Amino acid sequence: MKNTLLILAAAVGLAQPREVPIACNLKALTASQRKELSRLGGVGVEAVVASKELPDGYSFQLDPARASLSDVAQWIDLWRRCCPFYEFQLDVHGADGTVWLSLRGRKGVKEYLPTDAPRLAAKLAR
Repeated sequence: MKNTLLILAAAVGLAQPREVPIACNLKALTASQRKELSRLGGVGVEAVVASKELPDGYSFQLDPARASLSDVAQWIDLWRRCCPFYEFQLDVHGADGTVWLSLRGRKGVKEYLPTDAPRLAAKLAR
């Protein structure tokens, strides 16, 4: 029994975490959640005032007068459920009031963003 537990523990320790595919699964959301994701995404996209390219993704400056932090947080919460391969980062700077939303990920995630979110990708600095 002791040897079996040691072998099992070693196998678990060696197991590689399965990479989440770079593909969105809208079935992860209910119909009302998909509608809300679309609404909040529209609010978020309209609030973009600047963007910058990152080595592994993009960062978007949001006008907090056009998209509340609550709306942005809800948008991220729904988006991450159907697209869990993104790494979301929300930076809120108290001194100057700027808000930045970054979407990052492993190789391929950056290239997928225009397919997943064309309205947001259209806000990228050219």
